[in-house]
Amino acid sequence: MNMCADLLLLQMAPRAHILSVSHLAHDGAEALFPGRDAGIAVNHGTAEDIINLKPDLILVGDTSTPMTRVLARRVGARIVEVKSVNNLAQARRVVVQLGRDIGEQTRAEALAAQMDATLADLAAHPPQRRLRVIAWSGGAFVPGRDTLVNDIVAAAGAVNIAALPGRDNSTFDVERLLAADPDALLYGRERSGPPSLHNAEAQHRLIRERYGPRSIAFLDVAAECGLPQSAGAALELRHALDALPPRRSAP
Repeated sequence: MNMCADLLLLQMAPRAHILSVSHLAHDGAEALFPGRDAGIAVNHGTAEDIINLKPDLILVGDTSTPMTRVLARRVGARIVEVKSVNNLAQARRVVVQLGRDIGEQTRAEALAAQMDATLADLAAHPPQRRLRVIAWSGGAFVPGRDTLVNDIVAAAGAVNIAALPGRDNSTFDVERLLAADPDALLYGRERSGPPSLHNAEAQHRLIRERYGPRSIAFLDVAAECGLPQSAGAALELRHALDALPPRRSAP
């Protein structure tokens, strides 16, 4: 009943053991491992879903409602709470803990070992240039300190301007963004949805002119959820940053 938990579940549990995943998990699964959720029923987190499916175990986020727990007791299901994460170390712990909770410890530890190897390789080979970046896709909000995005940026060997002392996690409009003058912009690969003013702001003429070739797409679901792929997102970002040409002076 939680997108992030379901994306972990799909990587650990046999398909035959999965009754249902959240309807929100489809886009993430499509981005990470297309087809792995094919044929698995979806749920919308309703009382009817719990009563009709009668699961043995329910995965929820750490903001689940008390009613979920009441209904779980009614059908005799055990609840496993998958916590939100703010960094890669927490993501690793969640992977291992969920594996233990669902009886797939060996698989979970293998996924955690892959994360360890990726991050160790990045740490052992620091980049020649420590670039300054901002994760910005329009609108005011940018992830700063104590966020998974910030930890991914740090693991990639870059500096998140929004996490520097004196910064906060908001109010990076176009003007402030241009004043901060990052070496590159990071933006989430857009999920399906209607156009919005928020998205349109990222297409501002000045943004296109200055950062058109210096905008890097990252896998947003790997930065929103604590997943094994979160470490891979750091490696992918490192490669993209290394490939950027030297900056020309702003006009």
